[in-house]
Amino acid sequence: MPKQRHSRYPAEQWQAWIDEQSRSGQSQQVFCEQKGLSKSSFQHWKRRLASGTSVTSPSSATASPLFAPVSMPATDETDDQTRGWEIELDLGDGVCLRFRRGA
Repeated sequence: MPKQRHSRYPAEQWQAWIDEQSRSGQSQQVFCEQKGLSKSSFQHWKRRLASGTSVTSPSSATASPLFAPVSMPATDETDDQTRGWEIELDLGDGVCLRFRRGA
């Protein structure tokens, strides 16, 4: 069976295929050939989903919110100019964004 391009399938579909392959007792090679999947894509998604780095869909019940509420105390303009501010966003996997406004 010729291989088809499946890169646009959601993570949930890849997880279903991974679960199905695991239950089938077939090797990844045989399973992918029967489904018309690229073995390298299958292995990529299996690693990605096992490590928890997949992007979850917003419709998933366990999905993290895409945005977190942020609030800052109300200050008048002169107070803000003299005090400055700092914002830190921890994006996970060692990625952190820091924004500072000096006094």
